[in-house]
Amino acid sequence: MIEQIRQLAQKRTRLDEHDVEALMRVADQLQTIADLSGCDVFIDCLVHGRTDLAVVVAQAKPATARSLYSEYVVGQLILRDNEPGVFRSFMTGEYVTGTRAITNEVVTIQQKVLPIRRAGRVIGVLIMEQDISAQVEREREVALFQQTTEHLGETLWEVAVAETNLPSLIHEGVILVNSDFLFTYVNPTARACFEKLNLPSPEIGTPLWSFHAGLKHLMESARERGVVAQEFTFGENVVLIKAIVIRRADQVKGGLLLLSDITEQRRTEKQLMITSAVIKEIHHRVKNNLQTICSLLRLQMRRTRSDEIRRSFQDSINRIKAIALVHETLSQGSIEYVELNGMIERIVHMLLQTLAHPETRIQHQVTGASVVVPSAQATSVALIINELVQNCLNHAFEGRSTGSIEVEIQKEPDAVRIWVRDDGLGMNPARLPDDTLGLRIVRTLVHDDLNGHLAYERCGGTCVSFRFPYATTPEES
Repeated sequence: MIEQIRQLAQKRTRLDEHDVEALMRVADQLQTIADLSGCDVFIDCLVHGRTDLAVVVAQAKPATARSLYSEYVVGQLILRDNEPGVFRSFMTGEYVTGTRAITNEVVTIQQKVLPIRRAGRVIGVLIMEQDISAQVEREREVALFQQTTEHLGETLWEVAVAETNLPSLIHEGVILVNSDFLFTYVNPTARACFEKLNLPSPEIGTPLWSFHAGLKHLMESARERGVVAQEFTFGENVVLIKAIVIRRADQVKGGLLLLSDITEQRRTEKQLMITSAVIKEIHHRVKNNLQTICSLLRLQMRRTRSDEIRRSFQDSINRIKAIALVHETLSQGSIEYVELNGMIERIVHMLLQTLAHPETRIQHQVTGASVVVPSAQATSVALIINELVQNCLNHAFEGRSTGSIEVEIQKEPDAVRIWVRDDGLGMNPARLPDDTLGLRIVRTLVHDDLNGHLAYERCGGTCVSFRFPYATTPEES
């Protein structure tokens, strides 16, 4: 629509760029005006050098009523004899209502024409067209609707010129009230909502409070703040009602109520909350069960005198505790994703308390980007970090009183890379003890579980890194 307006203005009119931008701002609100009023809405501009010929530069068909046009008429020329009200508004700069015209499809319509001004000039007109062929049969309802539409059309025009964002009304129930907050219009969607709630449909002319006492407070709040929203519960159903007070010349002219049935949405949210709570409780119980297993292994460990068997028990306990940390994190936060930095910090701290020699002071730090990964990946990462840091503590600082361990996390566009470094004795990457259980666990987890790559480097001590594919999670989006 925007490009059409620009092209037609350049080809058919003598409007400048600022005039075209003003027309575009009005065109942005055209569909909303059409849906609210139930009318076909157009923007016309005078053809260059003519006072009896105009061109249609924008059009919107109502989604809330039957359109009078089977095709779009943007680009067609309009003669003064066929639509005198349009040209009267061009000449006088006044709002014209009640005039009749004949469409190209030979339908008698009633027009409301509002001038579009910029810098004191009329640069175009906004036209609302309504079929009046059935007005004899439904004279009373049509009269009330026309009166409401007229006031609403003027107000919408002023709001559109002020570039106020209007909410989309296509899928919502619409209720209009006058300055005394008496019902003047209820659209079919709103009536269907009342029927679903087993409530009587509001009668035209009755006060707003007769529908629900809480609407009085809602409208009073809207009078102060312009737009407010509140949820109302009717039995098992939930309706979101947005209230908008319509003003013109600093006077309240009426109000607009938008009704949305959000029962299924709230029911789904409640079910998700229950499911989330159950899953968190399961993670909590798994964590407790793993801690119980650790306690049983400690009891068994104390009964052996073999240092090798004790180390095997302690290694197993540390692996179980690393997995328990993942489940504890899931029981306290998201049930699907884990933030790696905090989890790794807790694993390193746990290992330092368990394995570090009391006479050796080991400094540690976890640095780098904050990364959130799915729980399955987090479990594998926890076990890998456990094995690598455990190797540092067991082998890197023999005969030393101080040392440091650093875990660095780097987030790449589609992958995560993690380094584990120490400043200890170091190892030759070409002569790794691949037969140790710990390194076999690390290699299996990196290659098979994470589908990643493992690397060893010289860095003054020992430096091991692993990289695995990564996708942005909802928590980071």
